[in-house]
Amino acid sequence: MSRITNWKRESRTPTLAYRNTETGARAVLHRAPDSYRYKWRGAILVDGYPVWSRGYETKDAKSFRDELRDRPAPELSCSECPNSDVAIGGKTADGAKIQRWFECRSCGYEASSRIVYGAER
Repeated sequence: MSRITNWKRESRTPTLAYRNTETGARAVLHRAPDSYRYKWRGAILVDGYPVWSRGYETKDAKSFRDELRDRPAPELSCSECPNSDVAIGGKTADGAKIQRWFECRSCGYEASSRIVYGAER
């Protein structure tokens, strides 16, 4: 198996976790809460904000690693303008759940993510 560019594995069980060596982004494949449609959840987090996520029926590490190969340096940038200077924040949603949001300092665009569960943090 070939190495994944710019990604270093941090843990293997029970959660598969990687850290990006360039940007500090984090990628996790973990067991999803029972309320989710899929049993496993893969996510790439930049400063705690999910920039990519996908559900899996099984712990499909090969497909997850393929996604990391496609994203060697994930960045969080504004979807409305070509600016990468965004402010990150978090709000408590319900108990252990956190709602992440970001605001573009250039154009003022704000966006919130879906609820991020503790295992994805």
